[in-house]
Amino acid sequence: MTGAKPISPEYTRFVAAERRAERFGGSLEPIQGGAVLEPLVVKGDDVSRLAIEAAKRAAGFFRPTKRTEVVWVNGDSELAVSVAAVRVETALGSVVVSIPVRCDQTGPAEVHVTFAVGEPGRPAGLYAATHRRPRGPRLIVDTWGDSIVAYAWKLVLELVSGLAGATGKDTRGNRLVPVELEATQDGLAIVPMARHRFAGSSGIASRR
Repeated sequence: MTGAKPISPEYTRFVAAERRAERFGGSLEPIQGGAVLEPLVVKGDDVSRLAIEAAKRAAGFFRPTKRTEVVWVNGDSELAVSVAAVRVETALGSVVVSIPVRCDQTGPAEVHVTFAVGEPGRPAGLYAATHRRPRGPRLIVDTWGDSIVAYAWKLVLELVSGLAGATGKDTRGNRLVPVELEATQDGLAIVPMARHRFAGSSGIASRR
């Protein structure tokens, strides 16, 4: 398939290193539709590091780049978003995405988006809840709040989907997808799953 986003080498290297260290024992063999692997645990420091890659990809950079910012435009308003300085922190049942931004009216600032997700003993799949407005300077949030929340969620999905995809493929050659996300103060746990047959192809089938 053309048009499918390739898995980031950063995600692939991380999963390979976890396997070598025997911290992740998910099968290297293709798995049947509906089957799941053991959770891939991503510690806090690795979440922060890999979040930078996720932030760049969520902004549309799928190849290596030296760019550290993107500029959003809404009519006469512009907002510079520092994709290379985004931070993701975790706590029990929550993921906080902190996004450095700047504009002429406020100068440098930071906007924080908190997602309530699953936690050990209280699974929530990939569902998440957040406040209607992120935390940050009112002038920025009034204009850009919805866009910032959408970008933050896209970043989280890119991170967990990319890492799940790096763990392996199903028997049809499609990358695995995340079916469960749990957050604790120590990091994230992601459960990779092979798509059910009725879900069709993911568009990431391996080339033969």
